[in-house]
Amino acid sequence: FCNIVAKKDAMITSANAQNGTLQVKEGDVIKAGSILVAGWLEGKYTGTRYVHANGKVIGKVWYSEKEQIYYKQKNRANTGNMEKKYSICINNFAINLYKKLSKFEIYDTICEEKKLKISSNFYLPFKVIVKQNNEIMEEEKVYSKEEAIKIGTDNAKERLNSKIKESNGDIVNEYVNTNESEDYIEIEVIYEVLENIGTEEKIALWKDEENGRKKP
Repeated sequence: FCNIVAKKDAMITSANAQNGTLQVKEGDVIKAGSILVAGWLEGKYTGTRYVHANGKVIGKVWYSEKEQIYYKQKNRANTGNMEKKYSICINNFAINLYKKLSKFEIYDTICEEKKLKISSNFYLPFKVIVKQNNEIMEEEKVYSKEEAIKIGTDNAKERLNSKIKESNGDIVNEYVNTNESEDYIEIEVIYEVLENIGTEEKIALWKDEENGRKKP
């Protein structure tokens, strides 16, 4: 025996039950965990009869994401220039074969260790460490209000689309709110989505010794 319960907060837009007793109607605002279709039927002569509830309840659900975009930003880009520096490590003691300072002002470093061998299963008792420095160029970019809103909206929508992908819902409305400060603008994107919000939940029964019945 089971109920159909709400997976999330929603406003009911349509509800029907093929088996069980409907507990909600169009326009109801419900919380996650609320019973939508109860797993029992009431009969004049049979009393309460427990069943495997079956039904479809569509609800309007709201998803939102926020993004802050600063008007002034430092963008980083790889110039394509790189340098390699080598070290030999013997028993955790490193011998550097290069000058410590890099010729680049700003750079990212990738380290790689290489063990040397003279046969398929015999390694020499030291290893070579290769440091590769990739030059980075930083430039300041100043965005207009319109550019910042577009960037923030696109980023928020990307996360929202990932959220609702598994729900198989239909987006019926989209809202964009903004809150501006001196240094940045905050963008909030809200999706209004119609989706099937029901999921099955087992009914645990206990025996009523006095009346000889099982009850939830």
